[in-house]
Amino acid sequence: MEDPIDDLATAIKRKCDTLPPLSSKCCIYRIPRNLRKVNENSYTPSLISIGPFHRGNPKFHAMEEQKLRYLQRFLQRSNRELEDYLSASMKWEKEARDCYLGPIDLSSLDFTEMLVLDGCFIIEFFLRWRGAADIEPNDRIFHRPALSQAVLRDLKLLENQVPFFILELLYNIAFEDNEKEKAHGFMKLTCECLIKNGKFPQHFQKTKVLHLVDFLRTYYLPPEKKEICHDSEDWEFPDGISELYESGVTLQADKDDKFLNIKFENGVLHIPELMLQNHTESQLRNLVAFEQCHYPRESFVVDYVLFLDSLIYDRKDVEVLVNHGIILNSPGSSEDVYRLFSNISKGTTYSRGSFYYADVCRRLNAYCGTPWNRWKAILRQDYFSNPWSMISTIAAIVLLILTVIQTYCDIIQLQY
Repeated sequence: MEDPIDDLATAIKRKCDTLPPLSSKCCIYRIPRNLRKVNENSYTPSLISIGPFHRGNPKFHAMEEQKLRYLQRFLQRSNRELEDYLSASMKWEKEARDCYLGPIDLSSLDFTEMLVLDGCFIIEFFLRWRGAADIEPNDRIFHRPALSQAVLRDLKLLENQVPFFILELLYNIAFEDNEKEKAHGFMKLTCECLIKNGKFPQHFQKTKVLHLVDFLRTYYLPPEKKEICHDSEDWEFPDGISELYESGVTLQADKDDKFLNIKFENGVLHIPELMLQNHTESQLRNLVAFEQCHYPRESFVVDYVLFLDSLIYDRKDVEVLVNHGIILNSPGSSEDVYRLFSNISKGTTYSRGSFYYADVCRRLNAYCGTPWNRWKAILRQDYFSNPWSMISTIAAIVLLILTVIQTYCDIIQLQY
């Protein structure tokens, strides 16, 4: 008689033996459920599917025609045959598949077609974004500004990616004989399209970029990443920004597009300006999701949204940040901004021992815990906040001094 335990053990071992191998190159993930349920729209494409995760969805069918039209123009621009791109991409099929979380249920031909169609679309889209002269009169995307912005937003979604090395491969094939574009490089083209100032950061030359979301994160990383490592957890989040301001902290809005570069020096809290636009929340959420999946011990963006969430307790804190020019172009009310930051941090995890802003928190709390700093703040805010109150305060002090002197003189005269 067969032992049921032996049969069960054999069945489990068979399942283990048939498990697909895990790739160390995985970098394109599906959004974790705990993050997606907070705001699904921020992670879902609105107009175009890139990569395998949303491929085949009927609502993106119209853009498949645009991909083919962009491919036609791209082939004309590059003067190379379609077969060149297909054969080159197929050679890197395994490496590209390994970039995605879980097995991709596409044949080799379908997967290669996806890489070439989606990759060439992104390159052609960037070329048209960079130069208006390249936009055809009948372009269905760029002649409707809202559509081009929606496509750009979709290209920044974690679930909507193709590996960056595939994009570089296709670009290099296209411009192999074009010295100008070849020298320019796809990395510089991406900078011109995704970065506000369009400048090419020098540290990108030594950085392996995984995909467009990783490109954005890499750009925004602070200059000294080593500061994220701390030996202790003896810190606490500071009070809300209005409490810090009333405790003597001076707020300074820095014109630095690297929004992670927050510093506290000599009583001044430097926070880079944050331009809130329609797609800001989506971009922040996808950067957070990518870090949660890929960089759990180097979660700079996660730490940023948690730190900002700690500063924004209510609408009053938002108003302080807006009045000091730190939050710009808010598309909604103060209550909307408050909800944005409190919701972005929901479902995230972080390490207290490697929190990037731990030292900023320590120094803020120490500064606010000094009575003299609060007294100075009261004087500045209540008595020297504007020229008229300053004049009134000085006049009152002079009058008090004169009164004391007069009283003293009267006492002296009485004694004699």
